[in-house]
Amino acid sequence: MTAPRTITTDLVSLQPPEEQDAALVAELMGVPEDAERPAEIVRGWREHWDEHGYGTWIATDASGRRVGFVGLRAHDDFIRVTIRTLEGQGEEDLAGPAMRLVVAHALEWLPDLPLRLRVAPEDLATRFVAEFAGMVHAPDLDHTVGGDDWQVLELPWVRVADKIPARAREAMLRMWVEVNEAGGAVGFLPGADEGEVAAVLDGYAAQLERGDTSLVALNSPHGDLLGFGFVVRPSGATVAHTANLERIMTDPARRGTNHGALLMAGMHRAARERGVELVTLDYRGGTGLGEFYTRFGYTEVGRVPGGVRVAPGDDRDGVIMARSL
Repeated sequence: MTAPRTITTDLVSLQPPEEQDAALVAELMGVPEDAERPAEIVRGWREHWDEHGYGTWIATDASGRRVGFVGLRAHDDFIRVTIRTLEGQGEEDLAGPAMRLVVAHALEWLPDLPLRLRVAPEDLATRFVAEFAGMVHAPDLDHTVGGDDWQVLELPWVRVADKIPARAREAMLRMWVEVNEAGGAVGFLPGADEGEVAAVLDGYAAQLERGDTSLVALNSPHGDLLGFGFVVRPSGATVAHTANLERIMTDPARRGTNHGALLMAGMHRAARERGVELVTLDYRGGTGLGEFYTRFGYTEVGRVPGGVRVAPGDDRDGVIMARSL
């Protein structure tokens, strides 16, 4: 399956540029619409799309009005992110959602290279948008060009593994317990101790050794664990094209930083690269997770009323969702 060229949500839509988008670029630059430079920029964007299959998206609001762009430009060892929106009523509010969509799309579909955005130290607005999308400052990449100082932010990266190193096990176990204590639906009753969680984690380690399961971990550019989940392949020739996504979780102390979307993108990429065409997952009713997964193309395909007992008198539905990759 090839990467989609357009990305659409209820709030904002992104599509490759067309020649007439030179008018938007001219407005962003504050130059006449018939100026030569905006047309040159759009031609460059379109050439990048032709060469790489991705590039700069034009952002439109729910009414179809063009409000700015989010760009991805290929370099030898990284992909550069750029963003700019019109100044006006509500345009700036779409910058964050547009950025979130593009970086998750890149993590799922584009070459496995670092995504970086450079920003002037005083440009706090752009930095806020980048951090809202999950990017973090990477001070070792800061640099000066032509006397101008630049700070560089980088997107978390995904590691797919077939075993759990000892150091990673400690971080995963700690996060699993913290997520459960924070009320996350990750397979345990409230108050489960570390030993209970460790036994299940070690069970997944055994599955990894058998080769039917992959660990997908989301890590910060500094190496911190931000989230993880497992892609589990069933046995049997008739279901070899499917997989179940299990124990999906992110650091509860870093909520609101797009890590859930980035982890889902990484899990979809890992599954697709292993020949999976259809993925399923299940969750505990009453958690609001159905709405979250729907954003990533999932549809409810089954429900077991009262199938999950959280506590005496607190039975929840067990819900199954699926999507094609």
